[in-house]
Amino acid sequence: MYINKIHIQNYRNYNDFSMNFHKGLNVIIGSNNTGKTGLLYAIYLLEHPSIVSVDDFNKNNLLKYTELYVDYPPEIAIEYYISHRITEDDTSDESIIRLLPFLGIKEFEENRTEKDGKIEYNIAAKIKAVFSLDVRYLEDYRKEFKLTNNFDEYFMMLNRFVEKHYSWSYTNGITDTKAEQKMATSIFDIRLIEAERTNEEVRKEVKREIDAFTRDSKRAAELDTLRKKVSDELKIILNDSITKLSDLFKNENNEIGLKKGNVSIFSDIKAKFSVSDAYITEVKDTKSGFVVPLQYNGLGYNNLINIYMLIKLTEVQKGRDFKILCLEEPEAHLHPAMQYKLFKYLKNLDKKNELNQQIFVTTHSSNISAVAGIDNMFMLSYERTGKYPDCRQQSLKEQFKDSEGKTEKKEAKLHLTKFLDVTRSDMLFADKVILVEGIAEKLLMPLFMEACGCSYEDEHISIVEIGGKHFEHFVELFNGNAVNKKVLCITDKDFKWIDNDGKLKSFESYQSEEVAHIKKLKERFSIENFCIHTQTLGGKTFEDELFLANMDKPEVAKIIFKKAICDGLEEFFNKYDFNITEWIMNKEDIDGRSRKVINKYLKAFEERVDILPRKTEFYEKLIFAELFLHYAKNKKGDVALSLLTDVDLYNEDETTKLIVPEYIQEGLKWLMK
Repeated sequence: MYINKIHIQNYRNYNDFSMNFHKGLNVIIGSNNTGKTGLLYAIYLLEHPSIVSVDDFNKNNLLKYTELYVDYPPEIAIEYYISHRITEDDTSDESIIRLLPFLGIKEFEENRTEKDGKIEYNIAAKIKAVFSLDVRYLEDYRKEFKLTNNFDEYFMMLNRFVEKHYSWSYTNGITDTKAEQKMATSIFDIRLIEAERTNEEVRKEVKREIDAFTRDSKRAAELDTLRKKVSDELKIILNDSITKLSDLFKNENNEIGLKKGNVSIFSDIKAKFSVSDAYITEVKDTKSGFVVPLQYNGLGYNNLINIYMLIKLTEVQKGRDFKILCLEEPEAHLHPAMQYKLFKYLKNLDKKNELNQQIFVTTHSSNISAVAGIDNMFMLSYERTGKYPDCRQQSLKEQFKDSEGKTEKKEAKLHLTKFLDVTRSDMLFADKVILVEGIAEKLLMPLFMEACGCSYEDEHISIVEIGGKHFEHFVELFNGNAVNKKVLCITDKDFKWIDNDGKLKSFESYQSEEVAHIKKLKERFSIENFCIHTQTLGGKTFEDELFLANMDKPEVAKIIFKKAICDGLEEFFNKYDFNITEWIMNKEDIDGRSRKVINKYLKAFEERVDILPRKTEFYEKLIFAELFLHYAKNKKGDVALSLLTDVDLYNEDETTKLIVPEYIQEGLKWLMK
């Protein structure tokens, strides 16, 4: 039995929001203040409806009180859709009894199936809970409303009504018939473990489970027998004291007048211990064997122990699957490796259908998202645009469902399942995403963003290195996603400047050539939240375009060039600088190991297709950019890191001297709009 859908109206961030859930593990991800905690509390309210205050009303709606709440005060409405599968001859299933007040007869009959002689039902129940003002006080509300002059006065007035005259009411959401509160709140046993948890809070949850075990009639009888046995044993041990007390009281009975009332003081021993109080959790050192109290152990391991125990204690019998665990930010105090291990365990349980309960997890941890599995994850966002801001959600399982006859989404899902590691899954939590090909772009992009006035931290931007050109698999994650993130793709043009005859091609051919992988991306993803930018100055990759962008600053260009070239070429460069004529005239002085490679580029320049004098300077710069790329291509990460840490590339105010390539500037402008 599980909640398969929730519909929330006017509660916290939620204006009019619906979300479907899975039977087992549900991992809800998103940036801060997107409504993740509110969603857990909306679920928790089904069993614990009293935890509501005036601050739980949607504040965006309250601010429009003069428009929305003149005649009728605000209400919170939550609908819970519940699914359960039952066999007709299963007399041990208690779920049907709990759900009975919220079933629809028509739906009950429509979901009847027969297989191998067994009749089964896929039961659908619906609970509607409304937190509203008692109608007897409606006129009082209207009168007081007229006396308010601003929002603060209205808010204080509403708070008085909420504290005194608001309550929850329940109906069968299918038939619209009223139901008692106890019928709704007793369906599920819902546990909420908040992010700011302590050992004591979680220990209380474990003790609840112990108490639940003792309610069974057989166990209760056994405990009564045990208590009597303990009492008898204590009587033997304390016999002398009991006898002494009894004699003392007996002798004094008449002195205070008890005898006349036909009463006397009787001494006895009765053990009335609590089983849950007797239960303790301690930690045993596996090497030395000593035992310490749980609170003396590390907080991270204690959280892991307590979460694990709550999960394992809910191994329920068929027909008694009433438990729901809401777990807020389980990564708190947990080492990344422990987060990974815990959710690998949960995912495997869920996969084998052995979770035995529904679990809702909210997280900011890329370690958890990396292992939780795409099918278990939901993205959540809070859209503040429009007249009525509201939350949006997207099931990643639904996101990667192909339309009939297509397999693109399936291929993307397989790729992401393999490559959505701890680093790359960071994009799931960001507000905006920049996809880059390699490590050099990823390392230098934050510096470029700072130079362009694009706040890396404030805008919650994730830079994801995909390790190649398989952008389509990553972009598919955001293609039609209800959680509408802007995705900037920074990719390489990969133009081949030197033709098969060893000649340098023209800049016009560079500009006109259609890049195959970019064309494919644009055709497949014609969506407004996706934009592609590539080199425009003549570079074919990030590295040579960066070099070309900085050629107008000779001192900076020299530093960049020396980061890549080999030691044998540095002396030659120091002598002849970026003067290509000198390079050609003195090429015999080039180090023998480098001469053959460099001659290829010098020859391409001399035999270039475009010989117009006005373009000569451009092609000179281009040849040095090609040389830089040749030497940098096998150590791109090292070159980028060296550029990032070189103090000579920073001004006195710690701003960078590097010029950001134009295509990256344009991409960042689009991202920030």
